[in-house]
Amino acid sequence: MDISSFFNSKVKKMDWVDVGLVKFNCIAFGILLVILFPALKRIEIWWIIAFLILTAARPFYRVYFKK
Repeated sequence: MDISSFFNSKVKKMDWVDVGLVKFNCIAFGILLVILFPALKRIEIWWIIAFLILTAARPFYRVYFKK
């Protein structure tokens, strides 16, 4: 069993509540990082927007355009 099939089998056991909790956990982790490392607050907003666009591009493509 490779790592991809291992994680796919784990994700298939999750429902929408679990996925939502994982998302909120990631948000809380990001807030924790900003609290622990205040220098992260000084990152310009354009870097964050670029990061969001880059990380959203592949899932957006796979959901709406891939057949």
